[in-house]
Amino acid sequence: MMSYKIHCIDVKNQLQNYIWLLEHTPSGDVIAVDPTEAKLVQDYCSEHQLKLKQIWLTHWHKDHIGGVPELIAELDIAVLGPQAEQEKIPFMSHALNHEGLFQFHDLNIEVIAVPGHTLGHIVYFIDEIDTLFCGDTLFAMGCGRVFEGTYEQMYNSLNRLAALPPRTQVYCTHEYTLSNAKFALHVEPENVAIQERYEQVERMRLLGQCTLPSQIEIELQTNPFLRANDVEEFTRLRQLKDNF
Repeated sequence: MMSYKIHCIDVKNQLQNYIWLLEHTPSGDVIAVDPTEAKLVQDYCSEHQLKLKQIWLTHWHKDHIGGVPELIAELDIAVLGPQAEQEKIPFMSHALNHEGLFQFHDLNIEVIAVPGHTLGHIVYFIDEIDTLFCGDTLFAMGCGRVFEGTYEQMYNSLNRLAALPPRTQVYCTHEYTLSNAKFALHVEPENVAIQERYEQVERMRLLGQCTLPSQIEIELQTNPFLRANDVEEFTRLRQLKDNF
């Protein structure tokens, strides 16, 4: 990852959003993933001498697209997002589908469709730098709520992500790790990996630290939703978590 760097902007909102910036360090060009608020991105870029070149959207929810209109009002930049949600994201300039490929400098970005949280949700996988920007599908020790899709769709989407290389770094969009860890411990109290991770996450949050990125390998050991053996078990866990 010599010529790339990932920056985290903590939105500090009620939903605990993060905005990720992927920087091509030789040029200072960046892409913003799911920019909640324009001013945070503008201020960060100006403070660190970065040039915003693209915006990548995972799905249409307002806390993921809220900053886009203001960002593109000032800059002529590409806005990439899921074709299936184009009607809900009218300012999208490049509509993407499952297994679509595009480039940012010399990086190849693979688009993976992950319906469940929303019907058109997509994620961005970059094998060369072991990076996954996964929006609200996979969380550290958790997963997104099933709002528009079916439990079966969400289960299949998570399995698709679980099959990525174990070293893949997981950049999701919310700081939900501690509440997810509490639930994971509740459903798998004997799991030593979960016990240890819970303690680590609790320490980090007490210090106000970001618990991301996670890693696919770690999620396979500590995320109950990736450990579900079938759709029925996943459904039971997800409904349990909704009321936890």
